[in-house]
Amino acid sequence: MLITNLVFSFHDFKEVPVQLEVSVYDSANDEFGEAVLIDDQEEIEDFIQSVNKAGHENGAYEVTRFEDYKVRMVYKDGSTDTLRLWLNFGDDFDMFQTDKTVGIYKLKNDGAREVIREILE
Repeated sequence: MLITNLVFSFHDFKEVPVQLEVSVYDSANDEFGEAVLIDDQEEIEDFIQSVNKAGHENGAYEVTRFEDYKVRMVYKDGSTDTLRLWLNFGDDFDMFQTDKTVGIYKLKNDGAREVIREILE
């Protein structure tokens, strides 16, 4: 069930984190694995540029499965935000949401989807 009020396409992630902590959901054990740290600034910048290509929607989807990835973004000042990513959520898009924003993001750009997969895998 989709409830959508407005659709936006803008860059919500202006600040680049200094570190990403990536956890992968293990459906066989019904838990997230141990976080892998990414601190390569070029990879982090590529990740942020790619998520910024997503369209933002105020609203929600009914989610019937755990996210595939949980990405904790750590910023220079010590603050954090967590991005939850569902791969292939729809026929032609990945979906994510974060703790600090309202709504969801739909990522349809195949190039950006590929970059994100390469960084997280």
